[in-house]
Amino acid sequence: MASAIKELLGLPKEEQEFILDSLSHEYNPIEIDGEVYMIPQEVNDLIDNLVIQVQELRIGKEIHQE
Repeated sequence: MASAIKELLGLPKEEQEFILDSLSHEYNPIEIDGEVYMIPQEVNDLIDNLVIQVQELRIGKEIHQE
């Protein structure tokens, strides 16, 4: 049997769905300019992959300059 989240009862259906959908995702903290933001795991993975690609491009550029 489902139980109600009392804080959601007064909100419109769309807002309830948005909040419940947000709660179903895994979020990770990221710090930008001293502020901490919570981002979805998928976005965190994307950022990590972009950092790796930039590092690989930088290493490739350094090799070709020598």
